[in-house]
Formats: sequence, structure tokens, C-alpha cells
Amino acid sequence: MKKLMSLALALLMVLSLAACGGSGGAKDSDSGSQPAQSSQPSGGSSSSDAKWPEKEIKIIQPWSLGGGPDVITRQIASYSDKFLGVPMIVENHTGGSGTIGMNDFLEAADDGYTLFCCNGPLFSLTPSFISVDYTIEDITPLVGIRITEFVILTQASSGITDIQGLIDYANSGHTVKYATTGGPGNDSFTMISALFATLGIASEAVPYDGGQEAINALVGGHVDVAIGSPPTYRDYVINGELNCLGTFIPEGLDVEGIGHIPSFKDQGIDIEFTGMDYFAVRSTVDAEKQEILRDFVLKVYAEPDFQKFMADMGMAAWEADSSEILGMVASQTEAMAKYIPLVQ
Repeated sequence: MKKLMSLALALLMVLSLAACGGSGGAKDSDSGSQPAQSSQPSGGSSSSDAKWPEKEIKIIQPWSLGGGPDVITRQIASYSDKFLGVPMIVENHTGGSGTIGMNDFLEAADDGYTLFCCNGPLFSLTPSFISVDYTIEDITPLVGIRITEFVILTQASSGITDIQGLIDYANSGHTVKYATTGGPGNDSFTMISALFATLGIASEAVPYDGGQEAINALVGGHVDVAIGSPPTYRDYVINGELNCLGTFIPEGLDVEGIGHIPSFKDQGIDIEFTGMDYFAVRSTVDAEKQEILRDFVLKVYAEPDFQKFMADMGMAAWEADSSEILGMVASQTEAMAKYIPLVQ
């Protein structure tokens, strides 16, 4: 009997120990699975997966309201809700041949929410006339906007239809008053002033805040000559109010509704200039945001309505990438060395 009792107690102890061991194993298993659970996302998305942009984007426009760059930039911005899902606004920060806008742009946060409507002369020309604190290394060009195609114009009622007519007018004792945008350091001012210096024409510059104001001054009879790009003068030429005397584009210029405008080179005058406008961000904006913004602009350029808008102004979108833009700025800087002494 005692042996049976001892065996029963031993068996009970073995069963109790097995039960305790099983319970301990279960706890160890639960504890081991917890880190695996905690390594999974608890909900939401990481910052790298977050949708960008998430708020309004601003374009700083250093040129006046209604000019070529301003009109085109505003049209591009109107597609922002469609392609980016956020609004895009344009602010005109004018003055100082574009340097005021440039400085305001460089003071903005480098988060990609501020773009700049830039041009070549801010680096190739302006620093020769105005002290600046920026360099080309401070920006990254995103995508081209347009090639700047300057043309010299007169009132149709003046009877001056070509460069020789303008020379004859000046040689008859007139000082030619010409409308331009800004002053030294601005591309339109420099090129028209260099043209008159090359021709030996007595002239007087009348600066205006923007390209459209300069053309309006010519239409109003306040000046004899003006310089402009297609968006500012095209309708006036088509309507017979203005004459095109020539363009600085060396191969000449074909403008829808007007036809071919001969270059000054073709007219035996050794002067040429090809300008450009383009979008830029600060050079420290990360590459992913740059690509999103560039892709947005290229999507706009592919829109039939936008292509018609540009054609109606006698222009086409310029789809240049960063390397092409920088190469053109470098070439322009070299070319400007010839004209700067003529206006200093």
C-alpha cells in the first residue's frame, strides 16, 4: 500500500512539473513574437511615402505683370491643381533688373515650395552692372520656359519699315527715343543700346518697368522705337499698328500671323542675341522634389490647350533640361563680353 501511495505521489509530481514547463514555454513564445509584431507599421505612412507637394507652391516672377514671362508663367501655374493637386501662385517681385526677385527667392526656404522664373542675363550680364551676392551655383535650373526672341519695332505711321529707314531718320537730325525694360544690367536695354552704338545712331533710352509697358509706349507715340518679344507686340503688328525692323536671333524669326522677321546679321549688322527664361529652384532642394516639379511643367507643355496658347502668342515652349540651360548661360556669358563695353 505504501509503495502504491509513493508511486501515485511521484506520478503527480511529474505531471505538475510538465504542466509548469508547458506554461513557461507558452510565455516564452508570446514574448518572442512581440518584437516581430512591433516591427510592422502601426498605421499611416513614413515621411518618404508622404505625398508631395502638400501645400501651395509659389513662383517668384522678377518681371512685371503682363510681360511675356509673366503671362506664360501664370498659364503654367493654372495647371497646378490638375497635375499636382495643390494651387500655384505667381508673385511679381520686380526691380533691380531682376535682382530683387532673385534675392527674395534665395531667402525662401529650400523645401521646393518656391520656384523662380529665371533668365540667362541674371548671370551673364547683370553682375557687370549691379553688385550681386549670388552665383549660378545657388540655383538648379529645372526646365526651360521659352527662348527670348527680341525684335526692334517702330510705329507703322512713322514710315520706318527697316533698319536703313531708321538710320536715315537719325541722320536727318533726330535723336531716336527708344523704349526698353529697366536699365543697364537688363538684356533688352543692353541689346537695343548696343545696336544703336553699333549703328552710330544718336539715341535716348526711356526705361519702363516691363516689356508690355515699353510696347504700349511705342503704340501711344511716346517713343520712336521699342524692343519686345512676340507676346507683347504680335497683335499690334498683325493689326498694322507696328512694324518689325529685325531680330537679334541670328537665323531670323518666324512668328505665326506675321511671317519671317529678318535678323540683323542678315542685314549686315554684326550683332546677335538669344535669350531664355527658365524655372529654377535653390540648389539644395532634393532631387526627388526637383523631378516632380520638372515633370509637372513637361505635362503642361504636352497639353493641347497650352500648345495653342503658346502658338497664339507666336511662341513655343522650350523643354530644355538643366545641363542645356547651364550650357546656354555659359555661351551667353561669353557672347555678352562683346556688347557690355558698348553700353558701360
